[in-house]
Amino acid sequence: MKTFAVIALSWILVAASLTAARRDHHGKQRHNPKRFNHTTPREASYGEIHLRADHYHRQLYGIYGADVWKYYVRNATLLLIRDQPPKRVGEPQGYYGCSRVPGNLDEIAQLNRAGVRWVGLVDRGDCMFYKKIQYAKELGSVGLLVRSKTDEIVLMSTIGNHIPSLMITKTVGDAIQRDIADIGNGKIKITVSRVLEEERKKLFLIH
Repeated sequence: MKTFAVIALSWILVAASLTAARRDHHGKQRHNPKRFNHTTPREASYGEIHLRADHYHRQLYGIYGADVWKYYVRNATLLLIRDQPPKRVGEPQGYYGCSRVPGNLDEIAQLNRAGVRWVGLVDRGDCMFYKKIQYAKELGSVGLLVRSKTDEIVLMSTIGNHIPSLMITKTVGDAIQRDIADIGNGKIKITVSRVLEEERKKLFLIH
C-alpha cells in the first residue's frame, strides 16, 4: 500500500507540473507583441496600414475603435500631432492630442490650406479616446492612429466620431515615430484598409 501511495503521489506531482508548464507557455504567448494575442478583443475589426515615401515602404497593423464605421483612407499624409511644449525643464514632449491647439498647429493649418488630406498619430493617455478623435477631426484629420503605452491594446470607445481610428501597439508606434524622425513629419503617405478575417494571424508583424 505504501508503494502504491508513493506512485500515486508521483503521478499527481507530474500532472501538476505539466499543468503549470502549459499555463506558463500560454502566458508567454499572451504577451507576444509580434501578433494579436489572447487579450486582443475578438469583436475588433482589424486594419492594415501602408506607409510610403521615396525608397521607403512599411506595412503594419492595428485594430479599429469599437464604433468606427469608416475604414478606408487612401494616399493621405501622416502627421505626428505634437502637444504644446512642456512648461517645466526636463519634461518630455507630449503627443497626446488632447487639445484643439496642438504645438504644431501652424504645420496642420498649412496642410489644410493646401488641401492635403492627413492622418494624425497620437499617444494613448491624458484624455478619453473619443476626445482625441474629436479634436483630430476638428483640426482637419481624415483618420487617427493611437499608439498604446504597451504591446497590449484595447478596443477604443469611439462613439460619435466618424473618421477611421485605429489603436496600434507601442512597438508599431515607436517604429513609425522613428520613420517620421528620419524622413520628416508630413513627408510619409499613409493608406489604411480593413483586414479580412483569415488574415488575422499575420497581424502585428513589422516588415
